[in-house]
Amino acid sequence: MLLTKTTTYFQLSDTTCMKLIGIFLFFSLLAISGPVYSQVLNSENLRNVDVSTLSDEEIRTYYNKAKSTGLSEEQLYSLAIQRGMPENQVQKLRDRIASLGLQSSGQGGAKTATKTEKGGDALTKQPSDESGKPSFVKVNRDSTIFGSELFTEVSTVFEPNYKIATPASYVLGPGDELSIQVFGYSEQSYNVAVNAEGNIYIPNAGPIAVSGLSVDDASVKIKNKLAATIYKAIKTGQTKVQVSLGKIRSISVSVIGQVTKPGTYSVSSLSTLFNFLYICGGPSNMGSYRKIEIIRGNKTYRTVDLYGFLLRGDRKDNVLLQDQDVVRIPYYDTRVSIEGEVRRPGKFEMLAHENVDQLMTYAGGYSDSAYRGSIKVIRISDTGRVLADLPLTSFGSFEPRSGDAFMVSKAMSRFTNRITIRGAVYRPGDFELKPGMQLKELIELAGGTLPDAYQPRGLVARLKEDQTASSVSFNVTDVLAGKEKLSLRKDDIVTISSIFELKDAQTLEVEGAVRKPGRLSYRDSLSLLDAIVLSGGFAEGADLSAVQISRRMEQVDVFSAQYKQAEVINVDLSNGLSGSQATQLLSPNDLVLVRFKGGYEKQRSVTIGGQVISPGKYALQSSRETISEVVRRAGGFRGSADSTSISIRRATNYNLSAEERQATMERFLNLSRDSIMANPSLREAYLHDMDFLSVNVQKIKDNPGGPEDLILEDGDYIEIARASNLVRISGEVFHPSLLAFENGANAKYYIKRSGDFTSNARKTKTFVIYPDGRAKSVGRFLFVKTYPKVTPRSEVFVPSKEKETKKGFSTAEWIAISSIVATLATMVITVVDTLK
Repeated sequence: MLLTKTTTYFQLSDTTCMKLIGIFLFFSLLAISGPVYSQVLNSENLRNVDVSTLSDEEIRTYYNKAKSTGLSEEQLYSLAIQRGMPENQVQKLRDRIASLGLQSSGQGGAKTATKTEKGGDALTKQPSDESGKPSFVKVNRDSTIFGSELFTEVSTVFEPNYKIATPASYVLGPGDELSIQVFGYSEQSYNVAVNAEGNIYIPNAGPIAVSGLSVDDASVKIKNKLAATIYKAIKTGQTKVQVSLGKIRSISVSVIGQVTKPGTYSVSSLSTLFNFLYICGGPSNMGSYRKIEIIRGNKTYRTVDLYGFLLRGDRKDNVLLQDQDVVRIPYYDTRVSIEGEVRRPGKFEMLAHENVDQLMTYAGGYSDSAYRGSIKVIRISDTGRVLADLPLTSFGSFEPRSGDAFMVSKAMSRFTNRITIRGAVYRPGDFELKPGMQLKELIELAGGTLPDAYQPRGLVARLKEDQTASSVSFNVTDVLAGKEKLSLRKDDIVTISSIFELKDAQTLEVEGAVRKPGRLSYRDSLSLLDAIVLSGGFAEGADLSAVQISRRMEQVDVFSAQYKQAEVINVDLSNGLSGSQATQLLSPNDLVLVRFKGGYEKQRSVTIGGQVISPGKYALQSSRETISEVVRRAGGFRGSADSTSISIRRATNYNLSAEERQATMERFLNLSRDSIMANPSLREAYLHDMDFLSVNVQKIKDNPGGPEDLILEDGDYIEIARASNLVRISGEVFHPSLLAFENGANAKYYIKRSGDFTSNARKTKTFVIYPDGRAKSVGRFLFVKTYPKVTPRSEVFVPSKEKETKKGFSTAEWIAISSIVATLATMVITVVDTLK
């Protein structure tokens, strides 16, 4: 009846209906209740179903109907195989369902679950990757448990490898497919599946029972059957047969106990225990890693300890699972924790009779900075917690209990056998303290004393038992000769001083007309000639006839009103350094003075540049040569020169830093730092260690040699600028620019032409910088401002206000100002009335 209704609904042809009979009966009868379902299912045969002839709509309809029965996808496939559906048709059915997007997350029967019970492991569903690999779950577990990291994320180590050779122990069963290749005198190939009865069927040869046999045993049986029926040449060797495992069957394995995802799983028959543990998420936080049982045929087939694999990579317990196996993970019996200076701190499961030595092995051993003499253990007793120190010698006999907490401390930084020697020895530093070690032995280990060692006295810095400091002195000579013996202790510091450390450094000075004046180290028998040579010899202009040696007096009569402090030795070296006086011996702290000759003076020069006929460097002919004389020697001004001003830069001798020069300029001009930084001319003025001289050229022309005609110094730079009719306006104006000079105009005129003052302008401090370096600010008398005149090539600069805003007038100040204004107004009215 069901078949008739379904066929009428889809309006299928008779041929299509016949093709659908097997798969339709399989899927539709799944909805029938238990006993009825089993009877009908056993009566149907799905051996001749061809999935490729079904349409997508038909697959989708039957799949949804089958899933509504509540069975998992793998259980449906398993039932189809049991009813004789060939493995290749089952695989085609899988592929068709996957291509239609009907496949549920997870393959191989891996259950995806979320536990919400208190204390359970939280599972988070993860999506499949692009390669179509099955989805897995990420387990939120206690990561401190040793081995738990294997079951937190997908690892290819635990994925079954379907491309390996068939294991020798693999036993054939219903659902497996064998590939039989006949070659030689005859050529033929067969792909046959093991049916539910455990047989394979080869045309013209008949059924062959292979269930329960290994692949090798089945291969022998198949060869004998073929040789006896179809291929007689197998016996003579002219025809050969090769049997291999094609597609493999699925098996049903259950996992119970303290597992992350308990249940029954349909997995590949090549799956091993490790593969299966990964699929089911491994032991839970309360599960054992060391007593995992494989129950086969209602008996414990094997008890597996995962620590062998975790610690040594031992895979002997990675056994193949069989159909109807049960994996049981019990509660752990003994779990302890270890923290501190070990390589792998965490929680470890201990078996009976295991000791702390095994625990240290599981934890990876000590870290590099661990204290190895003992460890601390905290144990829970009937009355509370107990703390104990476990010495190293007891590790092999101490058996941990569940809940024990071990702590490995860090080694102290102090040394237990260190002694130190410092000072005048060849190899100062730290050394090992040996039992009964003497001071002489330490000095010999340090290479012995240096030649400059102070022999009469050495010192040993030592700590007493209560850690207070003490010292022990010794005679270095007697110790080395064996006359004095001194035993050393832990942390002793031996110091042998140098004779040079016990007195001031001895030096002398050579100053004046030498090429390298300065301080020299004193040496015994150092002569005047030696000191002159070490100072580079005499400089040009040295007066050899009046060399002086100033020597400090050893004893001074300080009670005298006028006592002598130094002895002056005059030496005449006019005859050269080969004379007898050049061998005068010097003493520490001597001061050797070599004067210049009275008439000696270095040549001085100045540089003149710009708009003169012959710019360049000119030697000063006299000690009082003036500006006008040098300009005249340079040929005078060119026609393009600005003859109204001359700029002179002179190197300063103040040795001030840039900050000090800036502070001086700020104080002198009463300007803020921001104002100076905004003006290039001012910034250059304080950054260069130069003095700018202001020169009035007109006055020099009118009175040569007068006060304005300055006397030049060595190194002066005179600049004659090119004539220009431009004026620069900078600072706090709206449009800083260059404007044409207009005769008679003052600074206010140019400021107006540049857009006037900005709101941040400090108007009262406006000033003009003239080409000759002079500066003139705004004048003020009562309430009247007088702006300075402007010349060509000058600069009008408007500074900015201070960053600190000025305080307003107080109430008292406003009252006083109001009183003054009122008094002045009264006086004005009185004067006006009188004049009437």
